[in-house]
Amino acid sequence: MTANPDFFPFAGAPARGEALRVRALYERARQVVILAPLGTLFMGWVEKDAVGWPLVLVWMVINSLIDTVTFLVASRLLRQPPPDGKISYWHNRHVLLRSLQGLTWGSACLFFHIGGAGSFTNDLTVLIVLVAVSASSVANMAPSFRSLAWFSASIKIVPFVQYLWLGDAQHVAFAVGLFILMLAEMKLGWDACGQFSDVINKVVLNQSISQQLELRNDQLAKAVQKLNVIAAHDDLTGAYNRRFIVGQLEREHQMFERYGNVCSVVLLDIDYFKQVNDGYGHAVGDDVLVAFVRRLEVELRQGDFLGRYGGEEFLLVLPMTDLAAALQLTERIRAIMSSAPMVVQPVPLSVTASFGVAQIRQGESVDGWLARADHALYRAKESGRNRVELAEVA
Repeated sequence: MTANPDFFPFAGAPARGEALRVRALYERARQVVILAPLGTLFMGWVEKDAVGWPLVLVWMVINSLIDTVTFLVASRLLRQPPPDGKISYWHNRHVLLRSLQGLTWGSACLFFHIGGAGSFTNDLTVLIVLVAVSASSVANMAPSFRSLAWFSASIKIVPFVQYLWLGDAQHVAFAVGLFILMLAEMKLGWDACGQFSDVINKVVLNQSISQQLELRNDQLAKAVQKLNVIAAHDDLTGAYNRRFIVGQLEREHQMFERYGNVCSVVLLDIDYFKQVNDGYGHAVGDDVLVAFVRRLEVELRQGDFLGRYGGEEFLLVLPMTDLAAALQLTERIRAIMSSAPMVVQPVPLSVTASFGVAQIRQGESVDGWLARADHALYRAKESGRNRVELAEVA
């Protein structure tokens, strides 16, 4: 016998499996009740001559009423799927609806029972229809063994009791046959539900694996992004590191050679930084570097790049910026750097910086470009520091 269809072998699967199973139940229930009027009409047509239209119509109305409720409930669930916490409630509701359907179908043996010579033939006709309806529901209710079991028992309980109550050998044989049929349907239904559950297990497992893969891929992408950030940035200041900023400089050099896009660089160095380290310690020196970068970043424009070139030396890459515009930006930065203390602990401490500015020129290598900026920075320091010097253009 197949494993218990309510069993799911991995964490998190029961709720998802139950949701898929209940949705399948209601989808099939709605399909069945759409076709149910054909079976109801057939039963009525068969019995109209035996019991008359009034009794037939009463039974048809009762049967159709349960089908209508089932259709409306199924449509509501399929239109607005319930949260996981309500799945069991909707599963139980389906069991109840199926039980009522079984009872209304089974009640046909009471509505259409007649006395006299034709009693046996008429009861046999009703019984055949009920057996056909019950047997055809095994596959339809495969998503839930409980629904199948309750429907199978409900559709047989009324005729079973009636036939035993009638007591003659033929009707008792009918009752025994119904009981055997119910056992057979239970066995077939258990196997069908087990097979359906295996399919649901695989679907849920695949979904779980897919979600885990998506989560892992997302985590991996974030990790890669974090590694890229770490690989491109200076650990202390958060500015780009030397490798990245030089790479950016090389890219701007290529853009200039290919398209003529002008670009300027600014090489800057904090003045007398060694005195900060010697006088206040390297921890304060680190605080000064971090504060220096934060203050400088505020003044940069979108598209500018700031990198730590080494120690207290930084490199600014200014795409689409000629020498005059670079000079204007650099002078503003120089003035702002010395306008207020860079740190206030252990004492208010102001620093200045010296700047060398160079615009790229035709036929110049990256090293030559940097060398001119470095020479301009050297002149700024030699000229008293806290000043901006431009590299020669020609």
